[in-house]
Amino acid sequence: MLEDSDDIHDFINTEVRKELDADFESMGEDPRQDALLNSLPKRKWRLEIVGVDEVRMNPLIVNSADLKTGRKFMERLRERRSELRKALETGGTVIWPIVLLREQQLLVDGYCRHSTLQEMNIPEAYGYVGRIVVK
Repeated sequence: MLEDSDDIHDFINTEVRKELDADFESMGEDPRQDALLNSLPKRKWRLEIVGVDEVRMNPLIVNSADLKTGRKFMERLRERRSELRKALETGGTVIWPIVLLREQQLLVDGYCRHSTLQEMNIPEAYGYVGRIVVK
């Protein structure tokens, strides 16, 4: 788990961004045209403890489907959530922080982690929280 703001910024804008770009492309969206994705490098990131129930899922993501397979995001999420829950209950895994935007409390990355924690009634989680930097 990263704690330094610059390290988190780099992680979000390389590793997480690659995954998000691929997700958007699979939905038929151009990630270069998405305001949320384009705001990521402009944010100051830090590790915080966040209330799981206060975090909102992005409707664009939740209601999406893979263009090639037709598979709905929520169907795949249910499967992944079941797998993660089993691993957490047996102590077989440690999870990374979820990624969210502070202003909207909007989840950017970590849908499986977030929904699994909700399902397990775990009230708080670590989150990489990004705030817009006003200059």
